[in-house]
Amino acid sequence: MRSLGNSTFSDRRLVTLLDRYATYTGSDPRKAPAVLATVPYIEQTFGAWHLGGGVSTLAAALVQRCIDLGVELRANTSVTSISTVGNQITGVRTSDGDLFPANIVVANADAGQVYGSLLDSPAAQKINNEVAKSTPSLAGFVLLLAVNGRTPGLQHHNVWFTENYDAEFDSIFGRKAVPVNDPTIYVCLPADPLMRPDNDHESWFVLVNAPRHGDGSNCTINWDEPGLAEHYADRVLAVLARRGMDVRPRIRWREIRTPADLERGVRAPGGAIYGTSSNGARAAFTRPANESPINGLYLVGGSSHPGGGLPLVGMSAEIVANLINSAKPR
Repeated sequence: MRSLGNSTFSDRRLVTLLDRYATYTGSDPRKAPAVLATVPYIEQTFGAWHLGGGVSTLAAALVQRCIDLGVELRANTSVTSISTVGNQITGVRTSDGDLFPANIVVANADAGQVYGSLLDSPAAQKINNEVAKSTPSLAGFVLLLAVNGRTPGLQHHNVWFTENYDAEFDSIFGRKAVPVNDPTIYVCLPADPLMRPDNDHESWFVLVNAPRHGDGSNCTINWDEPGLAEHYADRVLAVLARRGMDVRPRIRWREIRTPADLERGVRAPGGAIYGTSSNGARAAFTRPANESPINGLYLVGGSSHPGGGLPLVGMSAEIVANLINSAKPR
């Protein structure tokens, strides 16, 4: 991606803007393939869609559609294992001790978690070893802000870039990962009245790229270290103020979500947002397949083919639905 930008643009700012699209897959633009430049083309040519009320309305609509079709949903129930006999899926066991017999299982957990933690078979171990060779995507440090007043001049999507993008990716993917000192800051500021309490307040979603959560090895840091999250939240807001947008006096409350929180919430290893990154020319081709070599197991979601982000996740679900409908006994 970086090479394409350097050969196409003479203005350094445009190179940095193109670099940004590598982060749509959690990747380093210096290593990500130039094919990701199709993303801005799609944005500019076809536009983008907004769901009134935010993305949660999509989840609510999906739940209602499932109920209408007679699907039984069990919320707040952890899956502890996927059962097999030989190379055939036989069911799912939950933390309640219940076993649900099934000859087809669709897993939307991280592929590494599925093969490394939920399955116990030689075939699963082999696939997990392959998944482990891939470079994980970057993580994200998030601030959810309740803000007094209205902010003129901002759009739904806003990005304040760092002066040194390379330093940012070195902090995340380098040998010694650290919180980015001078991060690029993304702010989503919805004008949608369904996404704010009234005309006198705003809801801000603030995101900066961050190293994954871990023990300090393999490009990770311990985001649970006492005081780190609060200190870094203050840092991000100070950087934003230095770039001309000091929102601090107007904040009613803030909620911090670190990569460690994401890992605990959805079993995303290290809080990696997109599963594996697109670092390297062949990375996109090494993502875990939607149809597993284990009979009856299918993978959907950001860690499997075709990748992360809501549009691609939706495509993965469509692919799996078609695979199941056309499946022949193995």
